[in-house]
Amino acid sequence: MFEKIVVAIDGSESADSALEIACDLAKKYQSEIHLVHSPQLETTAIAVGYGAVEINPNPKAVEEAGKQVMDRAVEKATALGCVPGECIISNGDPADEILKAAEAAKADLIIMGRRGLGRLSSLILGSVSQKVSHDAQCACLTVC
Repeated sequence: MFEKIVVAIDGSESADSALEIACDLAKKYQSEIHLVHSPQLETTAIAVGYGAVEINPNPKAVEEAGKQVMDRAVEKATALGCVPGECIISNGDPADEILKAAEAAKADLIIMGRRGLGRLSSLILGSVSQKVSHDAQCACLTVC
């Protein structure tokens, strides 16, 4: 039924649940799973007098944090009896990167958490899961 499953990973509990469900389905249907993670830069603003200075994170630190999230996901998937076929870490918009990964893998299913780490920004910009569900060319499963 599902030959290729793309799982969105962001280090949240919701993404962990998505990974568990993906591994369960993959074992039942002998599916490949592909993991995708798009670390997001979070800036810090410091008030100085009447102005504010924005401090951007070190790109190497962001890259390392993204690798750690992916390594934990691969470790968890392996412990659940599922070895990911491809692990993608990119720095673009998460929804766009998930959709690109699904298209490249010719995925039958995308599984992602309903709420990830970006709760505040999702109130303003719309959630990643909403965007992916709207634009995906395959089935989508969102989990809590």
